[in-house]
Amino acid sequence: MSDAPILAPLNLVADMSAAGDFEKKHTPHIDVDEVDEGLLVTVSVGWEVPHPNQPDHYITWIELLAGEASIARFDLSPVATVPVVSVVVNVDPGTVIRAIEHCNLHGLWAAEITV
Repeated sequence: MSDAPILAPLNLVADMSAAGDFEKKHTPHIDVDEVDEGLLVTVSVGWEVPHPNQPDHYITWIELLAGEASIARFDLSPVATVPVVSVVVNVDPGTVIRAIEHCNLHGLWAAEITV
């Protein structure tokens, strides 16, 4: 049985500086860099604290949204993948980019950034 706290349907950590290792290993981290084609958005799970990537505990998918619109989704497998994905997007300044990831044991986790 997991020692995880009771989880919400979608877990969104308000203050990562006050988050524990459990939250840090599950909350997506979003980096945005300008490139010629638009914005390179990179999402990593387990950015400060590594998330397991084993058959019994892994990140199953990562989805990226611009506002409320899904713009990319990456399905992952255990062992053979690392939960880090990148995609170039073209969005207006002020758009909220949200990353949602699904851990097979601990559900949905999200983070967002305004570009």
